[in-house]
Amino acid sequence: MEQAAKLLNRQYEIDLLRFLAAAAVVLYHYTFRAYGADNLSPIPYPTLGSVTRYGYLGVQLFFIISGYVVLLSAQGKTVREFFVSRVQRLYPAYWIAVTLTFVIERLWGTGPQDVLSAPLLYARAHQYVVNLTMLQEFLGIEHLDQAYWSLTVELSFYFIISLLLAYKLMPHLNLSVGLWLVYAAVAPYLGGTGEAFSHLFFPQHAPLFIAGMLFFLMQRQSGRTWVRYGLLLVAYGLVLRNCRYEAVAHNVQEEVVMALATGFFVLIGLVAFGIINFSSQARLARLGALTYPLYLLHGHIGYVVFHRLGHLLNKYVLLAGLLALMLLAAYLISTRLEKSLGRLLGQQVNGLLDYFAKFAERSPRKVLSR
Repeated sequence: MEQAAKLLNRQYEIDLLRFLAAAAVVLYHYTFRAYGADNLSPIPYPTLGSVTRYGYLGVQLFFIISGYVVLLSAQGKTVREFFVSRVQRLYPAYWIAVTLTFVIERLWGTGPQDVLSAPLLYARAHQYVVNLTMLQEFLGIEHLDQAYWSLTVELSFYFIISLLLAYKLMPHLNLSVGLWLVYAAVAPYLGGTGEAFSHLFFPQHAPLFIAGMLFFLMQRQSGRTWVRYGLLLVAYGLVLRNCRYEAVAHNVQEEVVMALATGFFVLIGLVAFGIINFSSQARLARLGALTYPLYLLHGHIGYVVFHRLGHLLNKYVLLAGLLALMLLAAYLISTRLEKSLGRLLGQQVNGLLDYFAKFAERSPRKVLSR
């Protein structure tokens, strides 16, 4: 019990890595992606962009960390408890970010006749409503902010974890992740036959989540089996294979991408094995708390700012001010709103689940017998 409790303690190393991953993604979007595609920003940052163009890989680190911490959070939970915990965690900050993005795009974004800005910054009312569900990609509706694409992958991962809990497969994770890795390995060669499962099993990103899960399982000495080392090696190999595809798609150097991905594996491994240990640095939890709202807020709101203020301010002053604004907004959401709204939402969801459970108990036979 003491050892299990120790594993459930917050690992501040993870908080730091999450924040660094988010910062990399934000800088990638602001200094490289925004100017480079879709007219999202009129401001180029060629010097910074030569480095920050690799910041998209921060999402890879996010996914490894998610596999690690979500499997940890699922320990000892029922499907219901896991579901409620994920709803509490994801939706409050997301609803705030979606609403702010919608309002800012409607007021200062682009319109159908605005040739100076980007069509992607035009928000539609029905798009906003569907985006509130976080299921927009499953429903064929465009994301209100392009950064939300990763949430679709996260939701699919949570669904898989809920299946493992529901069918009591947690004691058989080696087999489960092994089969998942097989699918991830062969999916690129399945052609159209694999498309039906692409959302559910997301083969392109699955090895990252699986690696995080394996690192969590290998925290204890007893969990470091040859089977898991082998599965981790397969996951690493598939990540490197996917890195080659991504390097071509992003027009970046393959060697750099593969080196960074390797570094992510090394870092999480050092954390999992206790070699990197910041247990005395509790203040790092504040950085971790900023990560999710920062990721949700920064994208389209930042692009609107670039379009509306880019011609008025020095571009580096604008960049620094925008980063400070986003960090402040993320701080206010994480400290003033997220937890209280999460508790309220958890109560409401539990109440609804109780209601449906009681309703389900009233079988047709019982109703007819009255």
